[in-house]
Amino acid sequence: GTKDGVEADEEEDYGVGLETDLEMRLRQSSKSQRKRISVSLGGGSLILPKALKGRFQKVSGMLSSLVTPERRIIKKITELSQDRNSYFGSLVQDYIGFVQENRGCHTSGMDFLQTLRQFMTQMKAYLCQSSELDPPLESLIPEDQIDQVLEKAMHKSVLKPLKSVIQGILHDFQVNSGAWQQLKENLALAKTKRPQELGVDGAVLPDAASIDKIRQKFLNMRKMYSPEKKVSLLLRVCKLIYSVMQDNSGRMYGADDFLPMLTYVVAQCDVPQLDTEVEYMMELLDPSLLQGEGGYYLTSAYGAMALIKNFQEEQAARVLSSEARNTLHQWHRRRTAQRLAPSVNDFQNYLHVALQVDTGCTAKTLLVNPYTTTEEVCSLCAQKLKIQEPEQYALFLVTTETRQQLAPDTHPQRIKAELYSRPRTHTFHFLYRKVTDLNLCIPADGQNGVSSV
Repeated sequence: GTKDGVEADEEEDYGVGLETDLEMRLRQSSKSQRKRISVSLGGGSLILPKALKGRFQKVSGMLSSLVTPERRIIKKITELSQDRNSYFGSLVQDYIGFVQENRGCHTSGMDFLQTLRQFMTQMKAYLCQSSELDPPLESLIPEDQIDQVLEKAMHKSVLKPLKSVIQGILHDFQVNSGAWQQLKENLALAKTKRPQELGVDGAVLPDAASIDKIRQKFLNMRKMYSPEKKVSLLLRVCKLIYSVMQDNSGRMYGADDFLPMLTYVVAQCDVPQLDTEVEYMMELLDPSLLQGEGGYYLTSAYGAMALIKNFQEEQAARVLSSEARNTLHQWHRRRTAQRLAPSVNDFQNYLHVALQVDTGCTAKTLLVNPYTTTEEVCSLCAQKLKIQEPEQYALFLVTTETRQQLAPDTHPQRIKAELYSRPRTHTFHFLYRKVTDLNLCIPADGQNGVSSV
């Protein structure tokens, strides 16, 4: 992804609004002090009087005490997620590897996003009961804030590294199903229609400059990885549309008036990528945020896209079809239903295996649950590598000191979990190779099955 203003803002904006605000005020108040600050031309540095310097240090200390707990936790979790020596890190890295290597294993974009959401929810539950975070979360922040801080940490640990892969997978589904071409044609057709033909009833229309501003916001949305930040941008767009509608009209507009206007604006902006953006937000946003304004405007955006997708030359759809309404209803029930906290077994679904064949050594992330046997893992490896004589191959556990062939009825995920629970650090990896092959394949750390515990 490109490193631009939007992404940079997003990266740093974890509850630092207060810090920025105080810094700005400080900057303004320091203008009155300028006469007392001299500039050393030689070194190019500011020379501050001691009293003023002390004041800056005090405020800086106060700021860090105000904002650090949340940011410190997010930073700590993000670092842990990249560290294969931790159990949490191995889970996250194995999952990221699996998504990158198996782009075609889902039936639809929605199916893919649901597994992504499920994984983040599972990882949040794991961190709540894990001893890997030290000091524990509840000693740093109030209990009612833990969930939202963990959610932001998941965005940074899971969604950020997968951002371009997720976009690619969702776009591929659209293109392969023919939906992308159809959507582009429908948007072009809807753009030529008068507002009244889209059901807009007498409200003030946004001018060309406002449409351009909104279009830019939709394009900026594409650069973000956090569903929460995407929704807050959508909120700003919708409020801008409402304020334009109510200007000079003197009347209040309700939801029935808003949907046609949003449909008109979306058609004028002509950003077909907005469809997958809406899908991304609908499936990945934390369920607790679906109840308020965010949920309302998100369903409005879905409604506008549904109207455009079903747009016909002869008859412009002004109301949502019963099918679209039913889909929305089912989505809302599914996303807001209370779920049981996942068990530890749910976290153990991915296994990194080094694969050694005559042509060399590679590595794969496999979908392996806790009840999958070594025999089944071998069968999966043989399938991946198209091995002709699978009976000659076996799965080995390789540590710095030992190499042992695993019995067919053992469970690799349980072995992995047991190794991680030991206090002593062991470097280990799972290796699939010929039983008779005496050469040992040691993959490069971080790229394959090497883990340290």
